[in-house]
Amino acid sequence: MCLLCHALGAIFCVKSRSVNVVARFRFLALWSFIRNFVSILLRKKETMRKILFIALSFLAVCATAANHVYVRSKQNLRCEGYFPQLSPDGKKVISAPTDAKKLYIYDLDTQKRDVVADEGVPGFEAIFGKNGKVYYVSMKINKDHLIFRSGRVYDPESGSDREVLSPQHGAVHAINGTDGTAVVGEQKEWNTRDAGTFAWALGSKLYIYRNGEKHTYSPVNVQTGYLWVDVSPDGSKVLFHVPAMGLYICDATNGRVLNKLSGCLMPKWYNNDLIVAQGRGRLGYNIIIFRADGTGGIQSLASGECVMPSVSGNHVIYTTKGGSVKLLTLETPQEREVRLEQERLEAERIAKEKAEEAARIEAEKQAAENQEANQ
Repeated sequence: MCLLCHALGAIFCVKSRSVNVVARFRFLALWSFIRNFVSILLRKKETMRKILFIALSFLAVCATAANHVYVRSKQNLRCEGYFPQLSPDGKKVISAPTDAKKLYIYDLDTQKRDVVADEGVPGFEAIFGKNGKVYYVSMKINKDHLIFRSGRVYDPESGSDREVLSPQHGAVHAINGTDGTAVVGEQKEWNTRDAGTFAWALGSKLYIYRNGEKHTYSPVNVQTGYLWVDVSPDGSKVLFHVPAMGLYICDATNGRVLNKLSGCLMPKWYNNDLIVAQGRGRLGYNIIIFRADGTGGIQSLASGECVMPSVSGNHVIYTTKGGSVKLLTLETPQEREVRLEQERLEAERIAKEKAEEAARIEAEKQAAENQEANQ
């Protein structure tokens, strides 16, 4: 029996290298119980077969839990800063110092850094739009010590910078929707009709825009408000975080809560089913990914003082507590399967061409030898 338990444990340890961290922790926590349970039941020979089958079945479920995604590559980018964002074409990065008093843009090809803005604390909420332009919020304090915020857009191609939303008192946010980018505030808005479906929150009110129409919901009755609102790529779901309560997923068409998950920091949709975030608690300072429906556990993508993740296509960009910016390129199991199949077919094609070329050369050589022999 001891040999059986140790063998099962060894199999799991080997298999678990590709299993998400939470599934592994849960299995190890249950291992002592499983071992004792199997030990007692195996004393009865007539139940040995049944118990062995159950144990192996349980092990198979635990050990074969698939990763949500695979990390194809990890890059240490030659730029520094916080609040990093990657452009849609993957060629530029915007970031800011810790105080967000400046906003920089890096060209990853030329390694050149330019200043987008250095007034109005522009680094906090800067984003790349789907058109590759940079949208950010600039803040000014008037003579009465009131804070006014405006929305601006910077074009990396031309270097032009213009105001798209005039200064207003209160919150202002630049937000990517399913079709474009909008800049919204408590009093004024810009481009909400052409941005598709998007959402933002003010206190405990969730504003969801669909086809230019603004809908107001309060899915969770709290006084603390909602943070980190984000709409799924297909515009069907909205996520937001409630302090001390957790992460909520709601229906974008009616504001109804679909699911509640454990709390995390700075969550963003990776695709319509998966969410990337900065972990908390045991997984603090990890970049994690998990399903919006709560199944499959939590997978750690990166560990070691990792903060401030954001998503761009199949990339996740984040920074460390020291300001080093890193880039992950991900693929889902389905994407990985397709890629490996394409690589297999390509390898077979190349091997076939090489074999045909070798056969042709051999045939020409043989023909030349036969001709020489006939002469």
